[in-house]
Amino acid sequence: MTELPTATESLCPYCLRRVAARRLTQHDDVYLEKSCPQHGDLPKVLLWRNHSRPYGQWHRTRAGLRTAAAAVDSRPNAQAMSDGCPNNCGICPDHKQNTCSAIVEVTRRCNIHCPLCFAASEAVPGGDPDLNQLEQMLHTIQDSAGSCPVQLSGGEPTVRDDLPQIIAAARKIGFDHIQINTNGIRLAHDADYAKALRDAGATDFFLQFDGLTDDVYRALRGSALLPFKIKAIERCAELRIATILVPTVVRNINDGQLGAIIHFAKKWMPAVKGVHFQPMTFLGRYPGAPRNEDRMLIPDILVAIERQTLGEFRVENFVPPG
Repeated sequence: MTELPTATESLCPYCLRRVAARRLTQHDDVYLEKSCPQHGDLPKVLLWRNHSRPYGQWHRTRAGLRTAAAAVDSRPNAQAMSDGCPNNCGICPDHKQNTCSAIVEVTRRCNIHCPLCFAASEAVPGGDPDLNQLEQMLHTIQDSAGSCPVQLSGGEPTVRDDLPQIIAAARKIGFDHIQINTNGIRLAHDADYAKALRDAGATDFFLQFDGLTDDVYRALRGSALLPFKIKAIERCAELRIATILVPTVVRNINDGQLGAIIHFAKKWMPAVKGVHFQPMTFLGRYPGAPRNEDRMLIPDILVAIERQTLGEFRVENFVPPG
């Protein structure tokens, strides 16, 4: 086993203590190894498979874009450090780049109960931040990160009848890119509500879209939702507001449909402007620690896309964010 040149930090999954960690290669795989003073050596977590794209190549320097110092200096008002990451909220002076997109959770409620919800959202009413509280959050974001893109999320943000007012408030404060993270069910059912979101200033919808057959939705979302997904896309096309399809990719459930989802998205252009594949995060409502062999990693997705599109999209076409 050989240690890679870069060390990092992680959390103990039991006490959430910040601990030193290191990336190690074993055969063709890259693992994260860490130890907690209280809980001892922790199981190695599989991070990467080198067979398609070596982990060491999956980065690019930001020097050509801006220096770390310039990134810090360009922030309007970076928050002072207290307990350090991950205990601080927001961008602190130790971060080496600006906020690319700020997520504002407007509710913990949801209108479905996904068996694998990473947020473990609730169905009970009450507890939502009011409009005044949300405006304070948005002002804090603008003070620390400027007018960056904002995503309104949850839970399911469309359970709030006042979501158009929240969007309008964000516009008034100065945000010009406001994305709604949604399962699309209310968009499909309520044309007037969807139009109100657009008219208030929503830029696009980040639409949960896991596959093209209802067995996928039964497994991941607990019910057959494909007709509602199609209707939500049709609604957005009618309103001329963009949609990004967001599949949560789970091994042996929908990893064989990635190419089909891409071809579906192409047929709906320009109403659909992109696909954002998200490997499943084993958090929230997931019942226990995952096995490494159950993980769907970025290189797995890249290989699947190349194979399932018959080489229309190739592994080398994809570059990491920078």
